[in-house]
Amino acid sequence: MLPHRNRARASSSPADATADADGFDQVYRIEAPRLRRFLKRRIWAEEDRNDIVQEAFLRLVASPSGAARANPGAYLHGIVRHLLADRVRAWARSERSSQMEIGGGMEPIAPDVAAEVSDMRERYRKAIDGLPPKTKEVYLLHRAEEFGYRQIADQLGISIRTVEWHVAQAIVRISKSIGFDA
Repeated sequence: MLPHRNRARASSSPADATADADGFDQVYRIEAPRLRRFLKRRIWAEEDRNDIVQEAFLRLVASPSGAARANPGAYLHGIVRHLLADRVRAWARSERSSQMEIGGGMEPIAPDVAAEVSDMRERYRKAIDGLPPKTKEVYLLHRAEEFGYRQIADQLGISIRTVEWHVAQAIVRISKSIGFDA
């Protein structure tokens, strides 16, 4: 379990800060190699894989979510998948843009890559469809509509803590459903 990020700042003794650092170090030693193995099949450049893992851990530490501390492995895998998806979308946008500048058509995607992407999308859609209704609603508002936790809480009349819980549950359930058990 990852220690709460504010405890290190509020620690009254160096022993508390050391315990927090040890907890983070343990999570890093366990999860970083798992994340790199996951990314190795998707990203060729080791430097890029390391950048994504580092970004995931930075987001984990900065997260106010209790779910990040309750199940850091699943949370990290969710972050990595989203960072990977963001990278693919950015790449696709830049490819479309450069193709427009050149005036040529899009190059076809290799059939095996297209099949893998299609399969992953289908598994992701099924995982989302399998979420409990309220968890699905909260998750889609956060991920698809890009609403902040406060906006979701206000719109649905629930607490921010409940929003955090639903998002965390969605990440854990989706991870398990598509085969990324933490």
